[in-house]
Amino acid sequence: MLFRSRKHQAIVAVISLLLIMLVAAACGNNGNSSNTGSSSPAAAQASPSASSTVSPSESPSPAESAGAATRVVQDAFGEVEVPTHPERVVVLNSSGLDNVLAVGVKPIGAPYSISVNANFFAHLAERTDGIENTGTTDQPNLESIAKLNPDLIIGQRDTHEAVYEDLKRIAPTVLTERVTGDWKGLLRDQADAVNKLGEADRLIGEFEARIAKFKTDMGDKLANVTVSLIRPREDHIRIYTENSYAGAIVKEAGLARPANQQGVSGQHIAITEEQIGDMDADVIISFGRESEAAYFNEKIQTNPLWGTLSAVQNDRVHMVNWETWLSGQGILASNLILDDLYRFFGAQ
Repeated sequence: MLFRSRKHQAIVAVISLLLIMLVAAACGNNGNSSNTGSSSPAAAQASPSASSTVSPSESPSPAESAGAATRVVQDAFGEVEVPTHPERVVVLNSSGLDNVLAVGVKPIGAPYSISVNANFFAHLAERTDGIENTGTTDQPNLESIAKLNPDLIIGQRDTHEAVYEDLKRIAPTVLTERVTGDWKGLLRDQADAVNKLGEADRLIGEFEARIAKFKTDMGDKLANVTVSLIRPREDHIRIYTENSYAGAIVKEAGLARPANQQGVSGQHIAITEEQIGDMDADVIISFGRESEAAYFNEKIQTNPLWGTLSAVQNDRVHMVNWETWLSGQGILASNLILDDLYRFFGAQ
């Protein structure tokens, strides 16, 4: 009887052990099946996904990967949250209009340069159809801007700081910092605001290639010519220096200034008819507005000193379009300035 009891207990123990093993095995299988379709960190590293094979230059930014509606850019006042892909852009100056058009963004609103009765610059005429006028560069019409319901406004600190708070209440506003003569930096800042920085860099590269070709084509002639840039005003003449917009392009092209204009700070030097000799050079390029021509015509060109200038004696005074040379300040205007330099200096 004792033997049978012990035998019975042994059988129960064995059966119990087998049941425990079966339950443990079932739990293990259930655990593995719950991970089907996902990988452990080690497995994921061992089997790269398709996205991990993309080269760094092709990898989307975190904002683009997530399809973010906004991104952050830097302007003259700090960080500004702007639409990732703005669709209703208003620009507040001529450089902004030139540059955003060049990188492939057509704004819905932009100013005329000096008068609401004027028009957009001639070199932009084929690109500005349908763009609404928003006042002038110096006096943006806030009511007109608000009616356009923009999702981004682009202006410049030195011109538009006084209305910055008003503009921000209408739409995210980027005011760029003006750095004398740095038109390429301005292009990059304005292009970055509309998420087209890569296009801006491409355009700058093309311009610099044209400059290099100009210098090669000019060859030794570059060392034997000087240039003055002048702008007639209502009661004086301004000589524009290497620090100005047009001056920076002329300098980059390798064209030298007369000795008295070298190393001068500021964008321009003011002179009157008694100082006509200060503008003398082998070539004089003049970009005065028609409304300010009287002083130049009556006080400068009729002055005996005018006829003593080398450029005058050799018929090398060139009157150019002020819209591009003075006020354009964008990549499209810059290429037109380079076109003029090719024409004036016979570089082929």
